[in-house]
Amino acid sequence: MKSPSSLSPAGERVGERGRTLLLALLMLAVGCGKCSKSSTSSTGVERVLPRGAVGVVVVPALASAGQKLKIIEALKVTAFAAQLKGFDDGKAFADALVSELGVDVRSAEALEKAGVDGSRAAALAALITGHAYLALPVKDEKKLHAALQALATQRLGATTMGERHFGELTVKTFSAGAAPKLGYVISNGYALVTDGAGVDQLPGLGAMTQSDSLAADQAYAAELQKLPKDRDVVVYLPTGTPLLVQAPFSAVTGAISLTPAGLFVTANASWKGDATQLAALAPQPSKSLLGYLPADAFLVTRYSGDPTKLSAWARQMLGTHLSRAFDEGGFDVKAQVLDQLQPGAVASLSLSERPPMDKGVPTLDLRQTNPFTYVHLSGAAATRSPADVVPTLEKIASLAPKFGAEMSLRERPDGQKAMITTYAQGEGVHFAPKGDLVFFASPVQRLDALVKSDGRGPVSLDGDDAFAVAIDLNKLSASVRALPESAWGIGGFAIKATTVRWLDATDDLERVTINVGAKDKVVQAKVVLTLGGAAKPSP
Repeated sequence: MKSPSSLSPAGERVGERGRTLLLALLMLAVGCGKCSKSSTSSTGVERVLPRGAVGVVVVPALASAGQKLKIIEALKVTAFAAQLKGFDDGKAFADALVSELGVDVRSAEALEKAGVDGSRAAALAALITGHAYLALPVKDEKKLHAALQALATQRLGATTMGERHFGELTVKTFSAGAAPKLGYVISNGYALVTDGAGVDQLPGLGAMTQSDSLAADQAYAAELQKLPKDRDVVVYLPTGTPLLVQAPFSAVTGAISLTPAGLFVTANASWKGDATQLAALAPQPSKSLLGYLPADAFLVTRYSGDPTKLSAWARQMLGTHLSRAFDEGGFDVKAQVLDQLQPGAVASLSLSERPPMDKGVPTLDLRQTNPFTYVHLSGAAATRSPADVVPTLEKIASLAPKFGAEMSLRERPDGQKAMITTYAQGEGVHFAPKGDLVFFASPVQRLDALVKSDGRGPVSLDGDDAFAVAIDLNKLSASVRALPESAWGIGGFAIKATTVRWLDATDDLERVTINVGAKDKVVQAKVVLTLGGAAKPSP
């Protein structure tokens, strides 16, 4: 291996961004698929992590890194990204990455050769000083020293080794000139490794007492108990961390697990603001309206919280323009809309029969592009007072010109009333009441289908949280592939070929589901990315 000033061709193709990205993915993806029992409590590495850290990432067992990395290697999207970098496939990309690292983290034997105990936990900690360090479990100190020395020499040009003694602790450094480039100290069976100015922090970290470590942090221990038992990685951002200064949360704890079946993420975030703001994320009993949604929907969402509690978020959801129009028109969104809805509203998106694919990626500005030429909207909500639906829609229609739209009440052939919306770019969202339900859709053909539906369709959603979303990537891919040639425009064969290539490269990413709820002033989120058979590594 060569120094940073003279990297190998493979190293140049991996690139700094590629190494950083894959290192981050590795840190978040590796773990022990067979160590869920031990991961329910602290893993031992917490003893060398300070309670004052602004954030930590804990990996229960490094020895399983190879299996986890093989899952990522096997993904078609990884192979596609690797080919853009000039590699034959995802494995070749990973081979180049671990070559740059100097240790093949996919191999338990290679970890042992480097003096690392792959059966134990490792961690990454960020400090308030702006420095970060890695805690590696030591199996053979001499081998680990040799591995770090080789890394410092070959990657950092640090050929001078030094030692600094602090009582019983010895900080070993590797320098190129006066300042250390890399350093480490052994403490409690772990090598605490950092670079640059962070080396000055090592004596204090090595001398850390039990009471000052994360192992004595009761809040951390309590958060671990709330996470799924089957987890490969724990991410902990404690209360008061500056990493969350701009966020609405005071602390975040997350668990990540990667298996051949998919990527599973769970996060619990403590809310900074008024607890009443989270009342909208408490699930309520409701009847299922999912059966009204069309079978070709690739995105489905359900809100089973109490709509009356959404008033705290109304302005953010409507946007400045709509909020101003309603204020000027004396329209009370809470009283006339949110208070009239029952829990259980649903909505979906389906690919248009002929989206203008020849026009490329649409602009997100609704004043220039009508989104319903690309996707169709379908939705339903139950009302508390069916008799008030039409008067409310008429009131909104009177304000429609303020936000650049026209709404007119029409009678459908079946005698049902419908509010039809148009604006400069074409059709907007139309509404039709039926019994205690209100349907909304665009274009109007989708509204007709909803009104005629018996509500017994095949659409379903997992989970019982207040907010749920599912994106069926396979269904979206199939819909795009089935588009007629006319959708691609004259000469659109090149656009179609490129699109199909992207679809082929991602067809082992099957489905994304997101569930969000709240309890005891904590926002709880679960995200699942389901992987197909192509993502399963070879034996």
